[in-house]
Amino acid sequence: MKFNQRASAAAIVVVAATSLLTSCAGGGTSSVTSAAPVAGDRPLVDKAKWPKATPERGLARGLTLPLEAYMQTFEETVVLDGAVRKLQERCMADYGLPVQLPVEGTNPPPSDNDANMERRYGLTDRETAAAHGYGLPDETAEPVRQKVPELEPVEFEVLTGRKLPAAAAKGATQQSPERARDSYNGKKLHEGGCTNWAARQIEKPTQDDLTFVAELNGNSFTESVKLPAVTKALGEWSQCMDGKGHKGLATPFDAADRVPHVQGRPSPEETAIAVAEVDCKTQTGLVDVWFKEESRLQSALIAQHLGTLDSIRSRNGAAVNAAGSKAGR
Repeated sequence: MKFNQRASAAAIVVVAATSLLTSCAGGGTSSVTSAAPVAGDRPLVDKAKWPKATPERGLARGLTLPLEAYMQTFEETVVLDGAVRKLQERCMADYGLPVQLPVEGTNPPPSDNDANMERRYGLTDRETAAAHGYGLPDETAEPVRQKVPELEPVEFEVLTGRKLPAAAAKGATQQSPERARDSYNGKKLHEGGCTNWAARQIEKPTQDDLTFVAELNGNSFTESVKLPAVTKALGEWSQCMDGKGHKGLATPFDAADRVPHVQGRPSPEETAIAVAEVDCKTQTGLVDVWFKEESRLQSALIAQHLGTLDSIRSRNGAAVNAAGSKAGR
């Protein structure tokens, strides 16, 4: 029920820099490549396309599970990754090596956080189901692509604290890069380069923190399916679907598997079962029952792990505040 955590811009830059430096001379002159779309004049970041914090339409409208208070939102992820990127750029400029790294927030996920409330209990918006079946409204949209800076070897060293592997230019298997030079332009390099220095300025929640909350979120969903009230509502939903000609479906997720989805071209069969799924949820009150029962489970999990969860939320809040003060919003 959770989507993958967004990769940080810093990690993307380092990986891209390692793999794309294919014609690096040994000079110290910086080659600045702007982070810009590969084609077209679309803005890099369109906040209007970012997922809403709470569903605004359909049966899940306004619903928020208790554990969402401890999850990192997409906007917070963008703020944190953006602050780290700006600090990296500032650090590089201090060495006389101005670079522009890829910006974050360009291709948002479908949900604001790991709860995925819009589709946690299957489809919940009839209008979307009728138009797109089980697909997403923007699934055929061309993603925003950015140019990756083609760093010189010295820029790579200052950014990462490591030398560019010789094999990188040949496409061969890469060994662990050697440690970078001690200094450049009369200034000592940071341990781990500007990437590591920037990360230390803003102590983001760890991946373990994010995973801990995500696992509680997944466990509550798994356990909620077994609750008597939910199984009863699912049975009523299944009977409703039988009556609409879609027999043998135990859960909404079985309905999603009944008809293959073709990206951007939902078939009449797909939209029919998608709309029926939402209509039967409306008729049986399935979403309301499921949400209330799972909310109760999550509240119990929060009480059980309150100390850990409060600590994670505090670290996340402190990091977001630090991002605004140290890198500017």
